[in-house]
Amino acid sequence: MGAEVDTTSPRIPAISPEDVKRVGDLLACSRSAETRRSYASAIRTFTIWCRERGYHGYPAAPDVIAAYIAYRSNTVCHATISRDVAAISAAHLDNGLADPATHHGVRQALRSAGRMLGTAATRRAAPITTVTMRRIIEAMGDLDSPVGKRDRAILLVGLAAAQRRSEIAALTTKDLTRREAGLLLRIRRSKTDQSGHGDLVGIPLGTHPETCPVRALEDWLEVSGRRLGDDSPVFSRIYNRLRIADTALSDRSIARIIRARATAAGITGKDYAQAAGAGESWVSGHSLRAGHATSAAEAGVDPMAISRTTRHRRLDSLARYVRPASAVEDSTAGQIGL
Repeated sequence: MGAEVDTTSPRIPAISPEDVKRVGDLLACSRSAETRRSYASAIRTFTIWCRERGYHGYPAAPDVIAAYIAYRSNTVCHATISRDVAAISAAHLDNGLADPATHHGVRQALRSAGRMLGTAATRRAAPITTVTMRRIIEAMGDLDSPVGKRDRAILLVGLAAAQRRSEIAALTTKDLTRREAGLLLRIRRSKTDQSGHGDLVGIPLGTHPETCPVRALEDWLEVSGRRLGDDSPVFSRIYNRLRIADTALSDRSIARIIRARATAAGITGKDYAQAAGAGESWVSGHSLRAGHATSAAEAGVDPMAISRTTRHRRLDSLARYVRPASAVEDSTAGQIGL
């Protein structure tokens, strides 16, 4: 009799704890830090709501999520509800569970909430335009100090390059290249470029020395002891208004600086809500980017040209800033003989 053949499958060993950690670290990068914070907040709210009613949050039944959508429709806007559902969906998929948000009833509830509440923005960042920026710079009484030089560079570079707060915070000196006519600025990663393909934005020399972004940045680099190409963070913390640290500012710190400088100049952005068609507007970390688009539109720049600097992938997203700024000039009502 021949030897028996073992037909059982070989046992596959579990991966090591080190490899588990590496995989976990890799998967953690699948979403931006801001998205992770936003989803975590949404999950906490959903979990508390479920606990108060004795519902199971994980796995959550589709009718529970539909009930949550109905509940949230009484207190928040449609964009927030959509974020909540996306967070619930991601939490299930990340834990190997079926996605209950794909159920027809959940999708119907979300669409119904959109019809009931409307999908227009209820809050919007007020743009810091070129005119507004001049007021802010004029109100800065500390332009000779390291803090003043840093903050002016943040404001002017962010406006000139139409940057988000996260893009400003992520800048290093290796991302900047000096040219005779100005600067080349490399944006390595952004909200619409999560894979890190990168974008290159030009910043020409300004006409007015006090608001020239190139001169402002060079003043800050000189006082901070940084040089182009040394791979230091461009904007860093300053302790006791004098000691310049090597630690990069966070995106939230960038937003706080923008708000504080605008507030000091008497600019809150609250008067922008009506023009933007939003329920509320305020100065935020997005105001520099919005201000570039608005200022360019007011100057009559073609939207396609604006999008090349703002890096908007969709012109309908850019139109949120362009239309309020040029709606009267673009209207054909003046050409129909009224």
